Amino acid sequence: MIQKEKEIDISNKKTTDNIRRFINMQYVKIKRTAAVGSMIILALNLSFSIYPFIKHRNIHPYIAIPFIFIAVVFILWLAAHIYVKKLEMYKTEFLAERVLNPYGVYAIGPFEEMKYRNMDLVIMQNLYELLPEGKQKEELYERIQRVTHWCDLGYIPKKDFPKHLQQYYLTKDESRL
Repeated sequence: MIQKEKEIDISNKKTTDNIRRFINMQYVKIKRTAAVGSMIILALNLSFSIYPFIKHRNIHPYIAIPFIFIAVVFILWLAAHIYVKKLEMYKTEFLAERVLNPYGVYAIGPFEEMKYRNMDLVIMQNLYELLPEGKQKEELYERIQRVTHWCDLGYIPKKDFPKHLQQYYLTKDESRL
């Protein structure tokens, strides 16, 4: 008995989002790979173009062209490094990527967790012991419990995120692509 192929229901919003996300991801991969491929082809083209100018030195082409290729790649890398890191180009893009990174925004890294557990929580607990009974002591106890819960989870839940920052809280279903 031949099984009937499953039909894809593209009217479903989740399916269309998955298809759109998949196509956008492939586009981003091609775009990033194309830039590297273009630089390699440019370096190779320049190495073949430069060789005739040094041919009169009796250097064998199988040795000269790879050395020229490596030199051109190094010069391109050095120029890109100076352009991006030292001249601080693309600074706004790097900042936006750091702010809108769905894992970097609310995830608690190992160093932050160590700081929270060994410094901040210790200070908060000592303050809790010093405070007299009352509303402030109860609020501080709730905050200590909340931060301890965050450290145990490894991230800050969306319900604990401030209202004005919830637009940056992106989960798997709310990704930018």
